[in-house]
Amino acid sequence: MLASGATDGVVAAAAGLPAELRSAAVEQVEGEARQVKGDWQGALECFRRAAGQERKLAPGLAWRTGLIHYMRAELDQAMAVFRRARLDGAPDADQALLLAWMATIHFLRHEADACRTVAQRALDAATACGDDHALAAAHTAMGMLAALEGDRAANDAHYLRALEAAERAQDVLHLARIRANMGSRSSEEGFYREALVELEAAMRLAELSGYAAVLALAQTNRGEAQLGLGRLDEAIVELEAAKVTYQRLGSRRVAYPLGDLGVVYRERGDLALARAAYEEAIGFAERAGDLQGLVPALAGLARVLAGDEPDRAAKLADRAIGYGPGMAWVEAQLAAGWVALAGGEREPAAGYAAAAAAAAGARRDRAGLAEALELRALAAPDPAKELPRLREAASIWAAVGNRLGEARNALAQARLGVAGTPAVEEAERRLRSLGVRVGAEVAAGLLRVIAAPPRDPVRIQALGGFRVLRAGEPVPVEEWQSRKARDLLKALVARRGRAVPREALMEALWPDEDPARLSNRLSVALSTVRTVLDPDRRHPGDRFVLADKHVVALANVPVDVEEFLAAAAAGLDRFARGERGEALSLLTAAETAFTGDFLEDDPYEDWAVSLREEARAAYLAVARTLARAAAEAAEHDQAVRFHLRVLERDAYDEEAHLGLVATLVAAGRHGEARRRYRIYGEQMSELGVEAAPFPSARRHFQRTLRQP
Repeated sequence: MLASGATDGVVAAAAGLPAELRSAAVEQVEGEARQVKGDWQGALECFRRAAGQERKLAPGLAWRTGLIHYMRAELDQAMAVFRRARLDGAPDADQALLLAWMATIHFLRHEADACRTVAQRALDAATACGDDHALAAAHTAMGMLAALEGDRAANDAHYLRALEAAERAQDVLHLARIRANMGSRSSEEGFYREALVELEAAMRLAELSGYAAVLALAQTNRGEAQLGLGRLDEAIVELEAAKVTYQRLGSRRVAYPLGDLGVVYRERGDLALARAAYEEAIGFAERAGDLQGLVPALAGLARVLAGDEPDRAAKLADRAIGYGPGMAWVEAQLAAGWVALAGGEREPAAGYAAAAAAAAGARRDRAGLAEALELRALAAPDPAKELPRLREAASIWAAVGNRLGEARNALAQARLGVAGTPAVEEAERRLRSLGVRVGAEVAAGLLRVIAAPPRDPVRIQALGGFRVLRAGEPVPVEEWQSRKARDLLKALVARRGRAVPREALMEALWPDEDPARLSNRLSVALSTVRTVLDPDRRHPGDRFVLADKHVVALANVPVDVEEFLAAAAAGLDRFARGERGEALSLLTAAETAFTGDFLEDDPYEDWAVSLREEARAAYLAVARTLARAAAEAAEHDQAVRFHLRVLERDAYDEEAHLGLVATLVAAGRHGEARRRYRIYGEQMSELGVEAAPFPSARRHFQRTLRQP
């Protein structure tokens, strides 16, 4: 019953037994059923009662108990339980299963030798006893070992044998896990559409069996595949769903969807969100001792911090490489190379590019190979002479169907070649159509290296993370002599150019302190701000910050939130007047400019709330309008993206939910439409609101297009 997914029936049957009939065997089978359902605490209690006072555990009880700790990413606890098992070397299915799970922990820790030894013992035991459940687990462990070592042929062979064994055993749980792993492997090799097929099957099997942890794994891998196809906003949906599932289970494996969210936000240009996701992923992975989750998060964070904190970025990249070859080895080499290149170190960057290309070739990592070629081209003394290398990378991006990689590469070729302004504008348009915020501050990578020359000597970005750009380069955090000086500049930005009384600034910066003692502190902070904005003193002292004995104001500094609000207001006004062409151009520019909430890293400052809410409301109006216009024009991918952008900011927006479902129906993506409608129903249920009927595309679009 368990293997076929009938967990509810098992729990109900066990619960109906009187106490005197609850043997160790009953406790164990109920515990396993609760484990599958995600009631891990209840499962552990059942297993504890089954174990009684025994110090050594039967192999079957040991691997089932340790598996819960494994799913929680409590790897030390899991290994400790596995080692309590009574192993006599007999050809026993439970002993084979226990050894297979032990090998998986060695895999996560990049302990290749130990993984090989234990996985081979698991396969020998499973082969000797002929149990298909054990064979499925053992071949899965051998397949993971092969992936760790970069042996793709062996990886393929073992996964196919694992799948055959699980199908013979009708083992729904292992079938779901194997297909989730196979989907991940397809994504790693650049076969993203094939990955989605595997992962759709994995999700159905996980839902059938009720195995929430495997469902979260499949959702995470599905998010990676969507990212590979350039569907950034759809990737966020999958990864957020996986994150919520892991959080509900109390599992540190939440590091995986968090790390992937960091990648999506990084690619989209939302660096504040990327940094937050990576840092959270690193925390969970470090506590778990899980290098497979830790290394890519370190590499990603290094790329995000390359502008603001170059020294820390270099140390993070070195740390990622220091863990040695593993599943994220290509990622670590690329991060180190892009970070080095961002710091002007071309020769080391070229070395990392060569190492990444070699590893990517051995691992059949086509996307990694394409990016390594791009890094090698941009690290050359004269990148303009490396266009053939960029074209080779472009052909790989096209072959794997990665639209984001193609568009990014096209922009690089246009800027380095002689194609001229039209080619640059077309490449930027393609990137915007995929959801990339062109023109925003970007992480270390291709777009950073080929960025257009800055137009402004000084510029402030306050949407998402806060940073000051001088000649296009972020002011490093170390250059600020005090946090109060940064806070002062933020407070001036929040006042939108209006003069602020000195007393109000002192109260905001030093609350609960005697104002009579704060005048000098404010003067020092003002001096620091002026020095940061104009370190070489090329302008008069009051060029950027106006101040007298009574008030202070910011002047003559472009600020992204002001530009966004102006473009949003102009676009919405023209759209309302029926000037659709010009309106959509302005609205698209405004949507691209919105890289996150105003001062997202200062969520609790009262003086930031008003502008934050104004900017968010404007963004939602812009995204809703663009979603309606795209739906009317049957531009389904664009409509999906803008509906998802609305839901990212307001998860209970009914119009966006129904618009998304209707768009998916119109695009023929009926399975996704049903899944999104189910999510909509759940959200409305939380509010106590009755869900609307499943929308047809025509009826929904006729209704929404009548709205102003």
